[in-house]
Amino acid sequence: MTEGPTPRDPGNEPPREPVAGPEAPVDQPPPDHRPADTTPGAHDAPRWDSPGTPPPPPPPPQGGTWDPGAAPPPPPPSGGQGWGQQPGEYGQQPGYQQPGYQQPGGQYPGQPAGTGMTENVASGLSYVLTWLTGLIFLLVDRRPEVRFHAMQSIAYGVLWTLVLVVRPYMPRPIGALLGIVLFAFFIGWIVLMIQGFQGRHFKLPVIGDFAEQQAGRPGL
Repeated sequence: MTEGPTPRDPGNEPPREPVAGPEAPVDQPPPDHRPADTTPGAHDAPRWDSPGTPPPPPPPPQGGTWDPGAAPPPPPPSGGQGWGQQPGEYGQQPGYQQPGYQQPGGQYPGQPAGTGMTENVASGLSYVLTWLTGLIFLLVDRRPEVRFHAMQSIAYGVLWTLVLVVRPYMPRPIGALLGIVLFAFFIGWIVLMIQGFQGRHFKLPVIGDFAEQQAGRPGL
């Protein structure tokens, strides 16, 4: 008995191509197809007609080399801060103004009005003609220290003038004693002027307390 041909397994057979060649995908537009009502936008990448010429690479960034396979750098963060600025570096805060420099002896905001002189000069000049210059500076200058020296000059000058007027009408022994008092007034007047020009708060025993009380009154 003769055996016939052995049947072949369909799984072992190689795949056969159709006679007309590989089938083209159905309902799929060709690569260069674009609808008629579609206009290219600014975001579309430029198309190159020649398949053999690749597009030129973009210029490399400053400070480094360009890698064709690297992803493009992300956009700079919003808020006005560039890539070159460190997070800890900040500019001048909005609305902040640097305070200006004020010359010594000038007027500062909130300070009482004065005569335009420095405080020690005005204090020393208030003793020059005793009560007369003291009255002028008391009415013109509003600074507390100048007003104190001006009031002390007024009180000192009034007492000095009073002794000078009364002395001729006193008997000889009392007149001699008042002469010594007038000389003491002269020495005290020089000391008061020196202390005033040096800017010191020199206060006489009784007259100084009276001058402090009167100089602090707002009505004067």
